[in-house]
Amino acid sequence: MEIEPAGMATGRREHRRNGAAAQAGRCRRRLLALAVAAAAAACAGPAATRATEAEDRADIQRILHEQDEAWNRGDLHAFVAGYAESERMTYVGKGGAIVRGRAALEERYRRSYPEGKRGTLTFGDLDVRRLGPDDYLVLGTWALALPPDNPHGVFTLVFERGERGLSIIHDHSSGAD
Repeated sequence: MEIEPAGMATGRREHRRNGAAAQAGRCRRRLLALAVAAAAAACAGPAATRATEAEDRADIQRILHEQDEAWNRGDLHAFVAGYAESERMTYVGKGGAIVRGRAALEERYRRSYPEGKRGTLTFGDLDVRRLGPDDYLVLGTWALALPPDNPHGVFTLVFERGERGLSIIHDHSSGAD
């Protein structure tokens, strides 16, 4: 058995400690680089495919235009196509009743506006406000040319981007007196 001088054993331990510390430092740097790369990829991916605010505004205008066209030709199924299919979709209208889901909303419109008694719908005074990257609040007016009353009022819509693009997840419509 060979006996080492006192300083050499300490030097080897020191070298092993320094080597372990260097390796741990390299490992931390690699993990940090991977985390930064993953975060950058996550941020770049959706942003690259996300529509611009101007495109979203145009899409909202298109959806509302398609809705009034569908109403005016008597196609309630096409009219409610602008609403989200989820049961999370809510509608509050006359009387304060809350309707949940697109199918229930279509049925509510069928009862309230039977065939031949739907009039001509127009939307106006649209004010589109971005709430977040995938959410918009839309204020506006509605008018129904349906004599003798010609009902009209205001609405607030919340649009949310889902798998199928922007759709209405909440509609609060009120009639004017």
